[in-house]
Amino acid sequence: MSEQSVNKYIEGKYGEIGVDRVWHDTAQPFKEVMQQFEAWLSQHNLWEKERGGRLTRGAFVTCGNWDLKTKIPQQCEVSGIKLPPYFMEWINLKDVYLNFYGREARGMMSMMKQLEIPSLGCHHLGIDDSKNIARVLQRMLVDGALMQVTAKRNPVSQKVEFLFENRIQHPSRQRQ
Repeated sequence: MSEQSVNKYIEGKYGEIGVDRVWHDTAQPFKEVMQQFEAWLSQHNLWEKERGGRLTRGAFVTCGNWDLKTKIPQQCEVSGIKLPPYFMEWINLKDVYLNFYGREARGMMSMMKQLEIPSLGCHHLGIDDSKNIARVLQRMLVDGALMQVTAKRNPVSQKVEFLFENRIQHPSRQRQ
């Protein structure tokens, strides 16, 4: 996000002082975080820049498409960096959930409720949401779900192709 957008968001939601202001003012720049992330991926043999930059062992699992379809590309653009190739495909857990269990779950909390998994931490706090999504993922794997890439971005056109016909869609975009 631009500095102006961040300030407007923080001040509109929390006032001039608040936990988000402290996080924002002490946060590392996105470019630096991406460099550290790539070093971590390399150290864990999940990514090799020399081999085209795609993930070699693994995939991003999201709860929805927004983060990797929209937000990461926007942040890369604002930060003046090219969208890394490892962000070109992902697994939307909501779509896999719908196809595996045959029932819709609009988000992490509804999946956890349906699977009778108690939530941990604070909803919408990144680290806690990540842990809870991982718990849903683990449960689905135990139940026999196969994790498959659900969306791919064309590196040339940047158009996203959704690979599951039966998928969760935003209410305003549902098929008639």
